[in-house]
Amino acid sequence: MDGADDGKVIRVELYKLNVYGKGSFFKSHKDTPRGEAMFGSLVVVFPTAHEGGALVLQHDNKEWTFDSAALTKAEEESSIAYIAFYSDVDHEVTPVTSGHRVALTYNLFFEDKKLYAKLPMSVEPVAPDEDRIEAALSAALANPDFLPQGGYLGSGLSFKYPISQYSTPSITVLKGSDAAIHRACQRLSLKPSLYVVYDTDDVSVLVPAQNTLHNGELENDITVLLCEECDGRIIHEFGASKPNCDYDDFDYDIIRLAWVTPLTQYFTFQSDYIAHGNEATAAYIYGDLCLAVKVGPYGDRRAGYEYVMDSILENRSSEEDGDNSGEENDDTAEEDVEEEAVTEGDSAEDDGEQTAQEEHGVH
Repeated sequence: MDGADDGKVIRVELYKLNVYGKGSFFKSHKDTPRGEAMFGSLVVVFPTAHEGGALVLQHDNKEWTFDSAALTKAEEESSIAYIAFYSDVDHEVTPVTSGHRVALTYNLFFEDKKLYAKLPMSVEPVAPDEDRIEAALSAALANPDFLPQGGYLGSGLSFKYPISQYSTPSITVLKGSDAAIHRACQRLSLKPSLYVVYDTDDVSVLVPAQNTLHNGELENDITVLLCEECDGRIIHEFGASKPNCDYDDFDYDIIRLAWVTPLTQYFTFQSDYIAHGNEATAAYIYGDLCLAVKVGPYGDRRAGYEYVMDSILENRSSEEDGDNSGEENDDTAEEDVEEEAVTEGDSAEDDGEQTAQEEHGVH
C-alpha cells in the first residue's frame, strides 16, 4: 500500500476456502466489491504439494504471475505464500497439473480510522511517486502560461470503485496512484473532489459527483439539464479550441480544464433520465468519474478553492434566509431593506475586491 499522513486501518474478512484439484482452474475475472469500503483481496496459499495453479494478474496492459507452487516448494521450511491486489484487477488461476492447491481468500476493507496509531514503530508506509507528482504539479502551477486566468486541474482515475449513480462517492475510497494525486494536491493547499464528465453530442460537461444525473426529466437539451439541474460546467480543454456551443435560452459556464492525467474509462457508469418529445421515453447517458480541483489565476492559485467555499457558504446562507423570509412580517421586511441599504454602502470596498478577482479570471 502507498503511504499517507492520514492513512487508514485495513479490516480483513475471511471470504472463502478454495481447493483446486488436478485440472481445476478459474477463468479471468474481477472480484465483486462487497461494500463501498472494500478495495482489494488477499489470497493465502497453503504449502500443500501441487504443480500449476499460478495466479495471473492483469491491469493497464501489464501482467504479473504469482506461482505459489514454485514459491512454497523453494522454501526449506514449510511456508505459506500470499498476495494482495486491488478488486478491479483482472486475475485468473491456471490449471492445476498435480496435487491440490488450497487457498484462503480474504476481502480487504478500509476503515475510517488513523493508521499510525495501530502500526508498530518499525513499519512505515511508502509512497515512492508522491513527491514527483507534487513537484510536477507545483512546476505547472508556477508557470504563468499554464491556466493564466485559473480553471480546473483534472485527473483520470486508474482504478474502479464500488460507486453507482444512486450513491454519493467518498474521496476516502481512492487508492494507489489516484490517492497519491489527491494527497499531492492537498500538500499544495488545493482541495480536489470527485467529478463526473458527461459527453453529450456537442460538448463535455463536468458535474460534481454528488450531483450525478439520475431520473431527471429532459424537456429540450441534455446539456441544459446537466448544467441547470446538476450544477454542470461545459469543459474547454486547456490547449484546445473552444467548444462549439450556442445556448441563448439559459445561463451556462465554460471552464478551462487541464488534464494532469488523461480521462480514463476505468469507471464509467450509466445515468438514466426521462426525455420528453412527442411522448416520454426512458434514455441514458454515460459518465466517467474523475478527480478535479479548481485553481485560481497565476499568482493566486489557492483563490479557486477559497472562492468555491465562499460560494457554497453564500448559497447556504441565501437558502436559510429564503426559508426564514416567509415567516417575517411587513415591518421586518422594511427593516431588512434599510439594513441592506446600509450594507451596500459599507460593502463597496468588498465589491471592488470581488471585481478585481473576476478580472483575474476567478469565476
